Amino acid sequence: MKLYSGSLDIDSMKNVKLIHVFYPHKISKYLGYLLGIIWADIVYLPKGEVCRWNKFWIKLLGKKSFKTVEGIYGEEMLGQILDSGKSYESFLDSFKGYDRVYSITAFLKKYNEEHHGIKTEDKILYLGTDTSLFLNEDKKIDELKNIIFIGRLKKRKGIFDFLEAAKSFPNIHFHIAGNGEEKEAIESFIAENGMKNVSLLGTLSHKELAEKLKQMDLHVFPSRSEGFPKVTLETAAAGVPSVVYPDYGAEEWIESGIDGFIVKDVEEIKDLIAELQKNPKKLREVSKNSIELGKRFDWKIVIKDWESVIEELHESR
Repeated sequence: MKLYSGSLDIDSMKNVKLIHVFYPHKISKYLGYLLGIIWADIVYLPKGEVCRWNKFWIKLLGKKSFKTVEGIYGEEMLGQILDSGKSYESFLDSFKGYDRVYSITAFLKKYNEEHHGIKTEDKILYLGTDTSLFLNEDKKIDELKNIIFIGRLKKRKGIFDFLEAAKSFPNIHFHIAGNGEEKEAIESFIAENGMKNVSLLGTLSHKELAEKLKQMDLHVFPSRSEGFPKVTLETAAAGVPSVVYPDYGAEEWIESGIDGFIVKDVEEIKDLIAELQKNPKKLREVSKNSIELGKRFDWKIVIKDWESVIEELHESR
């Protein structure tokens, strides 16, 4: 579905039908989903939007369907869902009624099953990235000079840990790409601490981000709660390794010290930055390996697992 607002341009694609949703979205989305279900042979629904409506038509029209679970429903994320007016029972019900349900990481699968009884298939459907947009196999890092944060400017994303690290290294330039509700607080923090080594870039397009990553040496993403952050794959493909926390199972795709770095807290972020300043050779090695990490998760490779699921559902009709 293509919305009537927003800055994301979607070009026409061969064999792809775009459903143009009119204003107001809260009404027209029902028609949009219904048209999609009518046209589809296999229905894939990653979002938890209008679940009962969708499942009613899927069942009535006899369509095969599958869903992905893309979040770790810890205290904060579940709290946001319940605060929106949805009951815990309806939250759990949103994962039922499909032919198959898949998790996008093994950690996520285990966590949600243990804490909420959300059962998913044994097969993991990892997300991918379009490596061609970011791939930079000629990346060369002489020394650690530029560090970037990419994401929503939310406390949960660890943006203030990023700023705390920036305070300790005035000789390194820290870049922040993204927008969000903490923007004013971030600007105040920067001003109060006289931090001239921090730049706010705002929201960047994929093309703009790819260009910016050519200048970056390290990506610090200190979020405590994620599903499968594709940004770590995009920066990896660009030869910019990520520094992440272990809370959401990042060791599934990042081998710490080999193609990225996994640390426990902001003090370990600082220690790592200091180490890489002294040992740029280590950063160059991890940068080179991170490119291979990004390539392993290119959609051209990952999509084969998704295609096999669709083919199996199609054959079972």
